[in-house]
Amino acid sequence: MPDNGSCPRGAGGSRRPPRFISPPVVAALLLATSLLAAAAAPAAVAPRLRALLKAGRTVVAGAVTDTTSYDDDRVAVVAFSATTIFRGAGEPPVALSLVELHEGSDAPPLTAGMEGLAFLQPARMTSYLQRTLPAGRYQQLIPGYGAFIAAADKADAERQVSIMRRVLHLAGGGALSDAEARQLTFDLLASGSPVLVEDGAAGLGDLRRDPTLTSAEDATLSAALLRQNLPDRVRIALIHAVADARLASMVPTLRQIGSPPPVMEAAWKALDQLGAGASDDDMRQRLASDDPGTRIAAAREMLARSGAGALAAVSPVAIRDPDPSVRLQVVEAVGALEDPAALPTLEQAFVDEAINQRQAAARAIVAIGGKPAVDALGRLAVQGPVDSQRYAVLVLMTLDSPDARPVLAQLAKTHPDAATRDLITHGFPKGEH
Repeated sequence: MPDNGSCPRGAGGSRRPPRFISPPVVAALLLATSLLAAAAAPAAVAPRLRALLKAGRTVVAGAVTDTTSYDDDRVAVVAFSATTIFRGAGEPPVALSLVELHEGSDAPPLTAGMEGLAFLQPARMTSYLQRTLPAGRYQQLIPGYGAFIAAADKADAERQVSIMRRVLHLAGGGALSDAEARQLTFDLLASGSPVLVEDGAAGLGDLRRDPTLTSAEDATLSAALLRQNLPDRVRIALIHAVADARLASMVPTLRQIGSPPPVMEAAWKALDQLGAGASDDDMRQRLASDDPGTRIAAAREMLARSGAGALAAVSPVAIRDPDPSVRLQVVEAVGALEDPAALPTLEQAFVDEAINQRQAAARAIVAIGGKPAVDALGRLAVQGPVDSQRYAVLVLMTLDSPDARPVLAQLAKTHPDAATRDLITHGFPKGEH
């Protein structure tokens, strides 16, 4: 029988009786386990970079030196000088040839002079590529977001290399102290790339134990929060992380965020979480702002706070705002309440001359459902412009509700428009949709 460590060598098949571990020893083992866990890297440290590092067969930092297009720019070969090697590729500097497919790709092409991190795999040399490209050894960026992380400048490129060395240390089973993990988080937040800023946002959760920021940390985080060149998704993730970490020093910065509406709304919610939210009077003033985005965000925030209780203030914006896009988005926010109290507002929005506004109001009425929705559509079927009336009838006809049948039967007899009566009785002429 192979020796598997279950019994000492030379002991034959005999086994010692089980020994029970005393409570003090159990306590010591638990303490040791907790200390080891504390020394390990928090799971939130650079999750995207660690996933990219795991997926990349070759991981390098360097610069694009040249690009050569083939087949009317459907495909290009990118010459990349790898000056730092994190995985694969030999000793730097290494000249790599990257295949870049342009047709059907949404990613911006790599151009000469760009610096950054590249996460690579051997290129899949299809028959098309074999026919089109010169013979050679090619690589390609791994699929997915962040496969090439561009650096904003030389200093940013150096910061990326420093970050990746620490992430590589973690991936190899190493650990960071709390201070080192914190520094990594703020180095990520200072990066030019949205990919790295988003990783920095993930690390803010570990600041709950010590939410007091140094002046340098405060400046770095404030600058990241106010960056207009980050995708909304990244800015919102960062704002949520600030609120979850209870970073009260960010309140003045959050108050400066004024656009776009989804980011502004996230900032207002974060301020609420931090106990520094705007008063109801402040929100009403924002509802009258000259900026359409602010009016939209204020309406959504008021509805989120007070539900149907905010309709008196919000309804005029949904019905009479001079900007059609504001009316539409506020109607959608009112409809999201799915509250019968919103029906008077939705009925007024239904007769708006803009068809998308009418459709949004119709969807909201249908979502409320039941007899209140049927009654609202029955009223709309005889109010407002004829095309609006006819649309209300059409929506009624699509409802799978027994309450709709008697209303439609009555309208078929009494509606003043003959075409609408015919629509109810006979439906659309054959071939119409």
